[in-house]
Amino acid sequence: MGRFTYKVAVITGAGRGIGREAALLMASEGAKIVVNDLGGGPQGGGADPSFAQQVVQEIQNAGGTAVAESSNVSTMAGGKAVVECAIDNFGRLDFLINNAGIIRPRRITEMSEEDFDSVLNVNLKGYFATIRAGAEYLKKGGGAIVNLSSPSGFGHLGMANYSAAKEGVVGLTRSLARELGEFGVRCNVVRPMSQATTMAIPEVLETISYQTQTLGIPPLSNQWLLSHGLETGPHSVAAVVAWLCSPLSDNINGREVYICGAQVALVQEPELVRNQFMAGGWTWEGLCQPAVTNALTYDIRNRYTGRSSDE
Repeated sequence: MGRFTYKVAVITGAGRGIGREAALLMASEGAKIVVNDLGGGPQGGGADPSFAQQVVQEIQNAGGTAVAESSNVSTMAGGKAVVECAIDNFGRLDFLINNAGIIRPRRITEMSEEDFDSVLNVNLKGYFATIRAGAEYLKKGGGAIVNLSSPSGFGHLGMANYSAAKEGVVGLTRSLARELGEFGVRCNVVRPMSQATTMAIPEVLETISYQTQTLGIPPLSNQWLLSHGLETGPHSVAAVVAWLCSPLSDNINGREVYICGAQVALVQEPELVRNQFMAGGWTWEGLCQPAVTNALTYDIRNRYTGRSSDE
Protein backbone atom coordinates (compact mmCIF):
# COMPACT_ATOMS: atom_id res chain seq x y z
CA MET A 1 0.00 0.00 0.00
CA GLY A 2 1.48 3.32 -1.09
CA ARG A 3 0.70 6.76 0.23
CA PHE A 4 -1.58 7.47 -2.75
CA THR A 5 -3.38 4.14 -3.11
CA TYR A 6 -6.94 4.62 -4.46
CA LYS A 7 -6.14 8.24 -5.35
CA VAL A 8 -6.30 9.77 -8.84
CA ALA A 9 -3.96 12.45 -10.14
CA VAL A 10 -4.08 14.57 -13.28
CA ILE A 11 -0.63 15.85 -14.25
CA THR A 12 -0.27 18.23 -17.19
CA GLY A 13 2.94 18.39 -19.17
CA ALA A 14 3.75 14.93 -17.83
CA GLY A 15 5.47 13.56 -20.90
CA ARG A 16 8.88 14.91 -19.93
CA GLY A 17 10.87 16.53 -17.16
CA ILE A 18 9.26 17.33 -13.83
CA GLY A 19 5.81 16.17 -14.92
CA ARG A 20 7.12 12.79 -15.99
CA GLU A 21 9.00 12.29 -12.73
CA ALA A 22 5.95 13.29 -10.70
CA ALA A 23 3.80 10.83 -12.63
CA LEU A 24 6.27 7.97 -12.10
CA LEU A 25 6.71 8.76 -8.41
CA MET A 26 3.04 9.13 -7.57
CA ALA A 27 2.16 6.02 -9.56
CA SER A 28 4.79 4.09 -7.60
CA GLU A 29 2.94 5.20 -4.46
CA GLY A 30 -0.32 3.78 -5.77
CA ALA A 31 -1.98 6.72 -7.54
CA LYS A 32 -3.80 6.29 -10.83
CA ILE A 33 -2.42 8.87 -13.23
CA VAL A 34 -3.77 10.85 -16.16
CA VAL A 35 -0.61 11.68 -18.10
CA ASN A 36 -1.43 14.81 -20.08
CA ASP A 37 1.02 16.09 -22.67
CA LEU A 38 0.41 17.73 -26.02
CA GLY A 39 3.93 16.82 -27.05
CA GLY A 40 4.92 20.24 -28.34
CA GLY A 41 8.29 21.94 -28.13
CA PRO A 42 9.56 24.20 -25.33
CA GLN A 43 8.52 27.29 -27.29
CA GLY A 44 5.19 25.84 -28.38
CA GLY A 45 4.20 24.36 -31.71
CA GLY A 46 4.03 20.75 -32.78
CA ALA A 47 2.27 17.84 -31.16
CA ASP A 48 3.48 14.35 -30.42
CA PRO A 49 1.22 12.12 -28.28
CA SER A 50 3.95 9.51 -28.00
CA PHE A 51 5.55 11.42 -25.10
CA ALA A 52 2.50 10.86 -22.90
CA GLN A 53 2.04 7.29 -24.07
CA GLN A 54 5.65 6.43 -23.29
CA VAL A 55 5.23 7.55 -19.68
CA VAL A 56 2.02 5.54 -19.40
CA GLN A 57 3.90 2.51 -20.63
CA GLU A 58 6.63 3.02 -18.04
CA ILE A 59 4.03 3.22 -15.29
CA GLN A 60 2.22 0.12 -16.51
CA ASN A 61 5.47 -1.83 -16.87
CA ALA A 62 6.14 -1.06 -13.19
CA GLY A 63 2.71 -2.39 -12.20
CA GLY A 64 0.93 0.95 -11.97
CA THR A 65 -2.17 2.38 -13.62
CA ALA A 66 -2.22 5.31 -16.03
CA VAL A 67 -3.86 6.66 -19.17
CA ALA A 68 -2.50 9.08 -21.75
CA GLU A 69 -4.27 12.32 -22.62
CA SER A 70 -3.00 14.81 -25.22
CA SER A 71 -5.37 17.80 -25.07
CA ASN A 72 -4.06 21.36 -25.31
CA VAL A 73 -4.79 22.69 -21.81
CA SER A 74 -4.35 26.31 -22.89
CA THR A 75 -8.00 26.17 -23.96
CA MET A 76 -11.05 25.72 -21.77
CA ALA A 77 -12.05 22.71 -23.84
CA GLY A 78 -8.64 21.16 -23.28
CA GLY A 79 -8.76 21.74 -19.53
CA LYS A 80 -12.19 20.13 -19.37
CA ALA A 81 -11.08 17.17 -21.49
CA VAL A 82 -8.14 16.27 -19.27
CA VAL A 83 -10.30 16.35 -16.13
CA GLU A 84 -13.06 14.33 -17.79
CA CYS A 85 -10.45 11.75 -18.75
CA ALA A 86 -9.83 11.16 -15.05
CA ILE A 87 -13.53 10.91 -14.25
CA ASP A 88 -14.32 8.67 -17.22
CA ASN A 89 -11.45 6.29 -16.53
CA PHE A 90 -11.18 6.32 -12.75
CA GLY A 91 -14.36 7.91 -11.43
CA ARG A 92 -12.72 10.57 -9.25
CA LEU A 93 -10.10 13.29 -9.00
CA ASP A 94 -7.90 13.82 -5.94
CA PHE A 95 -4.85 15.71 -7.18
CA LEU A 96 -4.38 18.24 -9.95
CA ILE A 97 -0.80 19.12 -10.84
CA ASN A 98 -0.43 21.96 -13.33
CA ASN A 99 2.99 21.65 -14.88
CA ALA A 100 2.51 22.25 -18.63
CA GLY A 101 4.43 25.24 -19.94
CA ILE A 102 6.16 26.92 -22.85
CA ILE A 103 8.73 29.68 -22.98
CA ARG A 104 9.58 32.39 -25.52
CA PRO A 105 12.48 34.56 -24.39
CA ARG A 106 12.33 38.01 -26.03
CA ARG A 107 13.25 41.54 -25.07
CA ILE A 108 10.09 43.58 -24.63
CA THR A 109 10.93 45.61 -27.76
CA GLU A 110 11.06 42.38 -29.76
CA MET A 111 8.17 40.52 -28.14
CA SER A 112 5.14 40.02 -30.36
CA GLU A 113 1.54 39.87 -29.23
CA GLU A 114 1.57 36.18 -30.06
CA ASP A 115 4.71 35.65 -27.93
CA PHE A 116 2.94 37.23 -24.99
CA ASP A 117 -0.47 35.63 -25.48
CA SER A 118 0.84 32.13 -26.17
CA VAL A 119 2.98 32.04 -23.04
CA LEU A 120 0.19 33.35 -20.81
CA ASN A 121 -2.35 30.99 -22.37
CA VAL A 122 -0.32 27.90 -21.55
CA ASN A 123 1.35 28.95 -18.30
CA LEU A 124 -1.54 30.76 -16.65
CA LYS A 125 -4.85 30.35 -18.46
CA GLY A 126 -4.10 26.65 -18.85
CA TYR A 127 -3.95 26.34 -15.08
CA PHE A 128 -7.26 28.14 -14.73
CA ALA A 129 -8.79 25.85 -17.38
CA THR A 130 -7.97 22.62 -15.54
CA ILE A 131 -8.83 24.03 -12.11
CA ARG A 132 -12.14 25.41 -13.36
CA ALA A 133 -13.01 21.97 -14.72
CA GLY A 134 -11.74 20.01 -11.74
CA ALA A 135 -12.66 22.11 -8.70
CA GLU A 136 -16.07 20.57 -8.09
CA TYR A 137 -14.64 17.05 -8.22
CA LEU A 138 -11.84 17.98 -5.83
CA LYS A 139 -14.31 19.51 -3.39
CA LYS A 140 -16.20 16.21 -3.11
CA GLY A 141 -13.41 14.46 -1.26
CA GLY A 142 -10.82 17.08 -0.48
CA GLY A 143 -7.54 16.91 -2.29
CA ALA A 144 -4.72 19.08 -3.50
CA ILE A 145 -3.73 21.34 -6.36
CA VAL A 146 -0.04 21.95 -7.03
CA ASN A 147 0.91 24.65 -9.52
CA LEU A 148 4.38 25.01 -10.99
CA SER A 149 5.74 28.54 -10.96
CA SER A 150 9.32 29.73 -11.47
CA PRO A 151 11.94 32.01 -9.92
CA SER A 152 11.52 33.96 -13.18
CA GLY A 153 8.39 35.37 -11.56
CA PHE A 154 10.65 37.31 -9.19
CA GLY A 155 11.88 39.28 -12.23
CA HIS A 156 13.86 38.09 -15.25
CA LEU A 157 15.35 40.17 -18.07
CA GLY A 158 14.07 39.15 -21.49
CA MET A 159 11.29 37.03 -20.02
CA ALA A 160 8.47 39.47 -19.26
CA ASN A 161 5.79 37.18 -20.69
CA TYR A 162 6.94 34.12 -18.75
CA SER A 163 7.55 36.15 -15.59
CA ALA A 164 4.07 37.65 -15.76
CA ALA A 165 2.48 34.24 -16.24
CA LYS A 166 4.43 32.53 -13.47
CA GLU A 167 3.80 35.30 -10.96
CA GLY A 168 0.16 35.22 -12.00
CA VAL A 169 0.17 31.55 -11.01
CA VAL A 170 1.19 32.57 -7.49
CA GLY A 171 -1.69 35.03 -7.19
CA LEU A 172 -4.07 32.44 -8.59
CA THR A 173 -2.83 29.89 -6.06
CA ARG A 174 -3.17 32.19 -3.07
CA SER A 175 -6.71 33.07 -4.09
CA LEU A 176 -7.72 29.45 -4.62
CA ALA A 177 -6.30 28.45 -1.23
CA ARG A 178 -8.72 30.91 0.33
CA GLU A 179 -11.58 29.86 -1.91
CA LEU A 180 -11.27 26.08 -1.71
CA GLY A 181 -9.72 25.62 1.72
CA GLU A 182 -13.09 25.37 3.45
CA PHE A 183 -13.79 22.28 1.33
CA GLY A 184 -10.54 20.57 2.33
CA VAL A 185 -8.77 21.38 -0.94
CA ARG A 186 -5.25 22.75 -0.60
CA CYS A 187 -3.50 24.74 -3.34
CA ASN A 188 0.24 25.40 -3.29
CA VAL A 189 3.05 26.48 -5.60
CA VAL A 190 6.45 24.98 -6.39
CA ARG A 191 9.21 27.28 -7.72
CA PRO A 192 12.06 25.15 -9.10
CA MET A 193 15.25 26.54 -10.62
CA SER A 194 15.24 26.27 -14.41
CA GLN A 195 17.90 23.59 -14.84
CA ALA A 196 15.33 21.10 -13.55
CA THR A 197 12.88 21.89 -16.32
CA THR A 198 12.54 21.57 -20.08
CA MET A 199 12.50 25.39 -20.12
CA ALA A 200 16.30 25.57 -19.80
CA ILE A 201 16.84 26.20 -23.52
CA PRO A 202 19.92 28.09 -24.83
CA GLU A 203 17.97 31.33 -25.25
CA VAL A 204 17.05 31.33 -21.57
CA LEU A 205 20.60 30.61 -20.50
CA GLU A 206 21.72 33.57 -22.64
CA THR A 207 19.42 35.93 -20.72
CA ILE A 208 20.96 34.75 -17.46
CA SER A 209 24.51 35.06 -18.81
CA TYR A 210 23.87 38.62 -20.01
CA GLN A 211 22.49 39.70 -16.65
CA THR A 212 25.28 38.17 -14.61
CA GLN A 213 28.31 38.80 -16.83
CA THR A 214 27.43 42.03 -18.65
CA LEU A 215 25.15 43.83 -16.19
CA GLY A 216 26.50 42.25 -13.02
CA ILE A 217 23.07 41.90 -11.44
CA PRO A 218 21.30 38.86 -10.02
CA PRO A 219 19.69 36.87 -12.82
CA LEU A 220 16.48 36.31 -10.89
CA SER A 221 14.93 38.17 -7.98
CA ASN A 222 17.00 40.61 -5.92
CA GLN A 223 19.47 38.07 -4.64
CA TRP A 224 21.76 35.42 -6.00
CA LEU A 225 19.82 32.16 -5.94
CA LEU A 226 22.50 29.53 -5.49
CA SER A 227 22.30 25.81 -6.22
CA HIS A 228 25.09 24.99 -3.71
CA GLY A 229 26.96 23.09 -6.40
CA LEU A 230 24.16 20.66 -7.16
CA GLU A 231 21.80 20.61 -10.09
CA THR A 232 18.10 20.49 -9.29
CA GLY A 233 17.04 17.24 -10.92
CA PRO A 234 13.43 16.77 -12.04
CA HIS A 235 13.10 13.91 -9.55
CA SER A 236 13.82 16.29 -6.67
CA VAL A 237 11.12 18.72 -7.79
CA ALA A 238 8.73 15.82 -8.29
CA ALA A 239 9.34 14.76 -4.69
CA VAL A 240 8.26 18.22 -3.49
CA VAL A 241 5.18 18.08 -5.72
CA ALA A 242 4.17 14.68 -4.35
CA TRP A 243 4.85 15.78 -0.76
CA LEU A 244 2.49 18.74 -1.23
CA CYS A 245 -0.23 16.28 -2.28
CA SER A 246 0.27 14.07 0.76
CA PRO A 247 -1.19 14.40 4.27
CA LEU A 248 2.34 15.13 5.47
CA SER A 249 1.83 18.73 4.31
CA ASP A 250 -1.83 19.12 5.20
CA ASN A 251 -1.12 22.24 7.26
CA ILE A 252 0.32 24.07 4.23
CA ASN A 253 -2.08 25.98 1.98
CA GLY A 254 -1.55 28.96 -0.30
CA ARG A 255 2.24 28.82 0.05
CA GLU A 256 5.25 28.63 -2.25
CA VAL A 257 7.98 26.02 -1.95
CA TYR A 258 11.29 26.93 -3.58
CA ILE A 259 13.79 24.25 -4.55
CA CYS A 260 17.28 24.76 -5.92
CA GLY A 261 20.07 22.22 -5.69
CA ALA A 262 20.41 21.09 -2.09
CA GLN A 263 18.04 23.78 -0.81
CA VAL A 264 14.30 23.56 -0.23
CA ALA A 265 12.48 26.42 1.47
CA LEU A 266 9.19 28.18 1.95
CA VAL A 267 9.07 31.54 0.21
CA GLN A 268 8.19 34.30 2.65
CA GLU A 269 4.78 35.75 2.01
CA PRO A 270 4.72 39.42 0.95
CA GLU A 271 4.88 41.94 3.75
CA LEU A 272 5.05 45.72 3.96
CA VAL A 273 8.36 47.29 5.01
CA ARG A 274 9.56 50.82 5.78
CA ASN A 275 6.07 51.85 6.79
CA GLN A 276 5.35 55.55 7.06
CA PHE A 277 2.21 57.13 8.50
CA MET A 278 0.70 60.52 7.69
CA ALA A 279 -2.24 61.74 9.72
CA GLY A 280 -5.02 62.75 7.36
CA GLY A 281 -3.58 60.81 4.41
CA TRP A 282 -0.70 61.22 2.00
CA THR A 283 -0.27 64.16 -0.34
CA TRP A 284 2.32 65.06 -2.96
CA GLU A 285 3.87 67.59 -0.61
CA GLY A 286 3.98 65.05 2.19
CA LEU A 287 5.81 62.47 0.08
CA CYS A 288 8.34 65.09 -1.03
CA GLN A 289 9.50 65.79 2.52
CA PRO A 290 13.20 64.79 2.85
CA ALA A 291 12.52 62.78 6.01
CA VAL A 292 9.92 60.66 4.24
CA THR A 293 11.99 60.17 1.10
CA ASN A 294 15.03 59.16 3.15
CA ALA A 295 13.01 56.72 5.24
CA LEU A 296 11.65 54.98 2.13
CA THR A 297 14.80 54.99 -0.02
CA TYR A 298 17.79 55.08 2.32
CA ASP A 299 20.49 52.54 1.51
CA ILE A 300 18.55 50.98 -1.37
CA ARG A 301 20.81 50.50 -4.38
CA ASN A 302 19.36 50.99 -7.83
CA ARG A 303 20.90 47.69 -8.85
CA TYR A 304 19.37 47.52 -12.31
CA THR A 305 21.18 50.62 -13.58
CA GLY A 306 24.30 50.14 -11.51
CA ARG A 307 23.72 53.52 -9.88
CA SER A 308 23.40 54.06 -6.14
CA SER A 309 20.30 55.76 -4.79
CA ASP A 310 22.16 59.00 -4.02
CA GLU A 311 23.66 59.53 -7.49
